[in-house]
Amino acid sequence: MKAGHKRKGLVHVAATFAIAVATVAGGTGRLLAQAQAQAAGQPPSAPQDVFAFVRALDEAAARGVWPGFSPTGIPVALFDGEHTILLRHPSPPTEFSPMAGRPGVLFVNGRHSGVTGNSTREIGGVRTATVIATPAQPVERTMLAVVEEVFHVFWLARHPSFRPNEMARYAYPLDDVDNLGRLVAEDEALARALEAQRIDDAADWAAAALGIRRERVTRLAEDVRVYETSLEMMEGTANYVARVSVGEPASRTAERLRAPRPAEDIRWRFYDSGAALCLLLDRLSPGWQERSDRQPALTIVELMDAALRGRDTAAAGFPEAEMAGFQARATAGVADLGLRRGRLRAELLERQGGRVVIEVAAGAEPFRVQRFDPINLMVLDAGAMAHANYLSLGVQQGSVELTNPAFVRGSFGGTVSITEAAGRHPLSDGVRRLTIAGIQGAPKVGRGERTVSVEAPGVRLTLRDVETHVEGDLVRIIVKGPRP
Repeated sequence: MKAGHKRKGLVHVAATFAIAVATVAGGTGRLLAQAQAQAAGQPPSAPQDVFAFVRALDEAAARGVWPGFSPTGIPVALFDGEHTILLRHPSPPTEFSPMAGRPGVLFVNGRHSGVTGNSTREIGGVRTATVIATPAQPVERTMLAVVEEVFHVFWLARHPSFRPNEMARYAYPLDDVDNLGRLVAEDEALARALEAQRIDDAADWAAAALGIRRERVTRLAEDVRVYETSLEMMEGTANYVARVSVGEPASRTAERLRAPRPAEDIRWRFYDSGAALCLLLDRLSPGWQERSDRQPALTIVELMDAALRGRDTAAAGFPEAEMAGFQARATAGVADLGLRRGRLRAELLERQGGRVVIEVAAGAEPFRVQRFDPINLMVLDAGAMAHANYLSLGVQQGSVELTNPAFVRGSFGGTVSITEAAGRHPLSDGVRRLTIAGIQGAPKVGRGERTVSVEAPGVRLTLRDVETHVEGDLVRIIVKGPRP
């Protein structure tokens, strides 16, 4: 892109932000800012502009979704595909440059290292909401993501006890048909509660959902139960605030609860169940947010239990045929997961290109996971995991670092790795075997007195005291115990 075009794009972003600031400051500021922008020859904010997210931020403040939540005071960093835009930051890093004539707007070319996805990160020593806001992202999704991440910064400072342990997700019983069937039933009960016209019917279906859950979670391990609750508390509340802020009707959350989802997408299910419980609390226990802030250890399920105890509630129930239908869906979902797991493992083990296989000898310490992409992976059977994006492992004898040069979200193409667990947990107990498949070209192997190194696109490893065999494009390495 030419420099002039880049500058024009940045000016447009600045104009959009100026409109947002004016709107937050006063209701009539939007029209004034738009008129000023047009008079200066700058285009007003367009519906397809990804920075239309500011409307959601304005609504979050105007609607008073959560007491004390003021999104205008929380830093935001957005990557638009070419630049990282930093807004409202009290102490911006030196690599960001101010936009001439646009106070409060800073930018840096390319994607800043702190913006790895839709999340919150420390940037310049300050917790900052980060969002990928490229033109490929639907505006609605971007608006929801910005409010969600900004709310995370606000909410996590008040509720420090709820931090989902992602390691529990990788040990979640995905192939438990009974658990999945009951989850489907819970979802439907929550959806009916959201759709109920009468508040008593909403309460009855909410009670049904909680009753199903009480029976279901008794079979789960404690860390899995805590994981579910923490997700609903952290992600459910944030999604609730985002959806209310953009004016999304509760029926849309009901649709999400009913939408078919693969068995492995368990994490995102609790985004929706948590948001549903919050929306129901708005009807059954107005002002519940204030109590949540006063008693930050309370869960939204406990708040719902308290709300239902104060009413004459009789839990609704599903006919036997419907329950059988939920179980049938779960059976089909688990079977489908097994087939896809098997296909992926077989395809990776047969993938064309270079390959590196590293195995830890019996008695030697396993590799420890240092860094990995917690989203773009799939838990396979027998403690194995397929990693589509990046992974780094360490052991006393050295380290392995992997990055997929051909990574595309939602795909396992390119250079992908398979880890096999050293214990019961796929990652936290260590890795005993690593297979790197789909390497572009033959890996370059270097040998020293006691070390071996392997380099290839996206692959870098250095290990000591190992046994190495090279057979064409295949490199086999056995890691032995360290020398005394």
